[in-house]
Amino acid sequence: MDVSTAIANRRSIRRYLGQDLSEEDLTKILDAARLSPSARNDQARELLIVRNQSLKEELVHACRNQTFIKECSAFLVAIHNPEKRWSLEDCIIMMDHITLQATELGLGTCWIGAFEENKVKAITGIPEDMRIAICMTLGYPDESPSPRPRKDVEEIVHWERYNR
Repeated sequence: MDVSTAIANRRSIRRYLGQDLSEEDLTKILDAARLSPSARNDQARELLIVRNQSLKEELVHACRNQTFIKECSAFLVAIHNPEKRWSLEDCIIMMDHITLQATELGLGTCWIGAFEENKVKAITGIPEDMRIAICMTLGYPDESPSPRPRKDVEEIVHWERYNR
């Protein structure tokens, strides 16, 4: 699968088969994260992976009762150091690389922006001085959502100057 196809096929998945990730798929996902670019090549981003079922069930409550979290193969937490400039953005780039690699592998992902940071930190042991940029579910999909409507390019792109 080429990157254009991965971009076109990527969907938010909220139903998973609940099976463990293969080591081969997990290795490719982690390599996609590792290879993502970062500002000044600081690589000031970290990834926490939760596969333990009881921890995933606790995370449901920390993520505003998004129950599909307990069905995913792995719950990912992108962690950044707020003292490192651009580390938040680097986390988002890392997670986007993961979504595209996951799509190529036939895996599904869903960005989780609705979470209570202190609760996720308490469950996962993330230190107080670190911040959570975003969370994500990852796993083998048990659904195949249709593409969602998108605006035309002309509606979102401006040339040279903003011209609404």
